[in-house]
Amino acid sequence: MTSETRQAASSPTSPVETLVQLPDPSTTSASQLDIVEETGFLRAQGRFIADDSTDLHRRALFTSWQRRTSERGKLAPAALLDEIADLGFGWRDVARMIGVSVPAIQKWRRAGGVTGENRRRLASFLALCDEITNRYGIQEIASWFEMPISSLAPVTPIDLYAESKSMLILEHAWNHGGDSEDILDAYDPDWRERFRSDFEVYLDDDRQMSIRPKEA
Repeated sequence: MTSETRQAASSPTSPVETLVQLPDPSTTSASQLDIVEETGFLRAQGRFIADDSTDLHRRALFTSWQRRTSERGKLAPAALLDEIADLGFGWRDVARMIGVSVPAIQKWRRAGGVTGENRRRLASFLALCDEITNRYGIQEIASWFEMPISSLAPVTPIDLYAESKSMLILEHAWNHGGDSEDILDAYDPDWRERFRSDFEVYLDDDRQMSIRPKEA
């Protein structure tokens, strides 16, 4: 094997170079420039299609959620609250997500008096639970709402809902945590600094999750 052959064999080749022979600046031809322009166009088009499909998916999720909300809104407020309780949610968490006090919810359960807006909020929350459970097969949804969406920050779906980030909850359920950092970025661009810790979670020798100080 010659030195030139050995050098070519050892040089790393990117996937793009494998598909398209990149032009040598000293010998660039018009046809090679056309290839570069075409691949650039295809990459831009791919990004556009990805963005467009993501937007379409989000709109479809929102439309389905709103349709379920209208159906759930046919139930009496007491029935909505009973179903929410049956799912295992604590009234403190429900009150926080709906945007009212715990005594207000207790009053609704005893004597009614729910405004139309609050009735829709209850229906909307229950409809979101329906959407997540039926579409993504998530069981025991109350405990799922309490579970942090990532090990990187203590942000839960309860936090997202309480701050009107409901679509991020649907994306989290859809991605099964695959894009948790993107969701955290959308929730709070400064989350890394906000939740910065001097400790880290790791898997110890006994295959148990433990906490230790981060190395300097």
